[in-house]
Amino acid sequence: MAAAAFTYDVATNIGRVRLYAGDVDGSNLNATGGDRTRTDAEVLFLLQQNGSDVRAAAAELLEGRAAEYAASATRTDQGHLRVDLTVRSTKCLEAAAALRMNVVSPVAQDAGDAVFTSGTAAGAAGTMDLW
Repeated sequence: MAAAAFTYDVATNIGRVRLYAGDVDGSNLNATGGDRTRTDAEVLFLLQQNGSDVRAAAAELLEGRAAEYAASATRTDQGHLRVDLTVRSTKCLEAAAALRMNVVSPVAQDAGDAVFTSGTAAGAAGTMDLW
């Protein structure tokens, strides 16, 4: 099995998505389980789905990771020791929501699909200028 591509260069959009999503360590790329990172092809797909907006793509990456964590979330109590793996999913969703706050405006795409882009529309981020 050939190793999947993993690049981390913040001069590229793939690297920027990885930076915002905290997906910066490719050492576990071919591993199975909760901390598997995304391949370059997967990050590129997310970028294409989000109109090349790196923050929106990073948010979607985090939402996908949250779904993976939620699917395997467990709570275990052993005496006084408690392990709660449900928090990881919630933290990923919180980080995704924070990134989405920096996505400026929806732009119509084919057949009315909404794609979010940042920094391309007139108006200031965080205001209602674009509503």
